[in-house]
Amino acid sequence: MAKAAGAVRVLIVNTLYPPAQVGGAERSVTQLAQGLRRAGVEASVLTLTPGRETVNERIDGVPVQRLPVQNLYWPYDGTRRPAVQRAVWHGLEAANPMMDQAVDRAVARVRPDLIHLHLTTGFSLSVYRAAARRDLPLVQTLRDWSMLCARASLFRRGRCCERRCRSCVLVTAGKRARLQGVDHIIGLSGPVLETHRAAGYFRRTPGSVIGNAAGAAAIAPKPSLVEAPAMRFGFLGRIEPEKGIEVLLAAASGLDGDWALNIGGRGEADYVQALKRAYDDPRIVWLGQVEAEAFWPKVDVLVAAAVWAEPFGRSVVEAVQQGRGVIASRIGGLPEAAQGAGMSAFVEPGDAGALTAAMQAAVDQPERWRFAAVGAPAWTEASIVEAHRAVYRQVLSRRSSMTWAERDQA
Repeated sequence: MAKAAGAVRVLIVNTLYPPAQVGGAERSVTQLAQGLRRAGVEASVLTLTPGRETVNERIDGVPVQRLPVQNLYWPYDGTRRPAVQRAVWHGLEAANPMMDQAVDRAVARVRPDLIHLHLTTGFSLSVYRAAARRDLPLVQTLRDWSMLCARASLFRRGRCCERRCRSCVLVTAGKRARLQGVDHIIGLSGPVLETHRAAGYFRRTPGSVIGNAAGAAAIAPKPSLVEAPAMRFGFLGRIEPEKGIEVLLAAASGLDGDWALNIGGRGEADYVQALKRAYDDPRIVWLGQVEAEAFWPKVDVLVAAAVWAEPFGRSVVEAVQQGRGVIASRIGGLPEAAQGAGMSAFVEPGDAGALTAAMQAAVDQPERWRFAAVGAPAWTEASIVEAHRAVYRQVLSRRSSMTWAERDQA
């Protein structure tokens, strides 16, 4: 693979990559890879596949290598495994040497100047070991809590974990040891970076906060109050307890006045059906999986009522981009993601009464919430690409300076 003069070659590593997709991380990694290519960075992607053979392809101009997972099963097929089988899977993942050879070949094929890690579930420690063998600098983006928690959520039995359980400490011990070799750490939000450092991770590693950017979507027009007099709330994301869907539905049931709630996203079928039965209201519309262009024209105010510490909140950034109001839990990266919203309100996570009050204020002042002046999102595609390029330049410059210093001392 010939390298253009002066171009930086970056290997981006993420567990999944489209068309395999489970959430915002994959969309954000895709956006970054494509944006870097357009900016002149030779970015390629290393990811995983449920198949048994390595796949090499090019997607929208980005070279992609997909490696088979060397573990008991593919964890993203929606199948609920027995507890013993899950425990064995995580035990292997903690220090699995079976991925090493395939990862080393993949790195050798790209010959990167730098490796940028995102989500690494399934890779175990293989990428860290490959980087160490080849003396390659590592940048790591913290997109979830997988470095601290086996469930990647710091959330269990309906509440945020106040302290890490013993099993999570054991499962992540190998990662913590390997992370000492990371040259630069990126947190999606300040709380993500601070929480990891408080747990003893990356305390001496240079760090940055670089959030996610909304996609380049057309701005949905806002109807007049004559055309659509009801205050239209929206929820967009996985339909699951930690996203606060139950808190939102309970809060909506206490609203007075003219309102509607449009819920976009998927969840376990039995759970979604139970919610529909419990909150049988014609003003609540279940859209299912929905694209942005079909969702935002129906929404004036996005409600992100998460009860777990969301690392960032991509749907919130999209709401800001769309000029929509935001009502969100004061937790994790949600407040940072809402920067630039024309109208916003924050409530304590899990407090349905406070959420009702915040939503009622929007119902009572529909013109103010629907037509507030649009602010600028905290992050745009151009700004995240340039922020990453700046990190890469800093890391490579520091590595180069260290190399020359070592030569001078020889």
